[in-house]
Amino acid sequence: MNCGLKPLPKFQRAFPLAPPFQPDLDPIARAYVWVGRIFTICGEMIVPGVLGYGIDHLLGITFPVFAMIGFAAGLILGMTHLVIMANSQETRGRVEHDPAERDEEHRS
Repeated sequence: MNCGLKPLPKFQRAFPLAPPFQPDLDPIARAYVWVGRIFTICGEMIVPGVLGYGIDHLLGITFPVFAMIGFAAGLILGMTHLVIMANSQETRGRVEHDPAERDEEHRS
């Protein structure tokens, strides 16, 4: 079953943070792409803190030093990924229109 996915260029296979905008994708497929992105960012923010909490528990540290470091690192990692995704070609490509067409639409 072909769901409209195109193979990615070599660079984007190595760095899949910002896949290209594919307007011919089915809306459900596009929604699944965004759900995956949202869960990835949530995981990037939460997992380092949970691992830090586990390290604190394993070492018997009463003050959650590694948990705080993990949650801070997760926040930085998640926000960095979010900024990269917001500046991706997909989100910029949707708002760029031909100025002449836009002026004609507003006049009529």
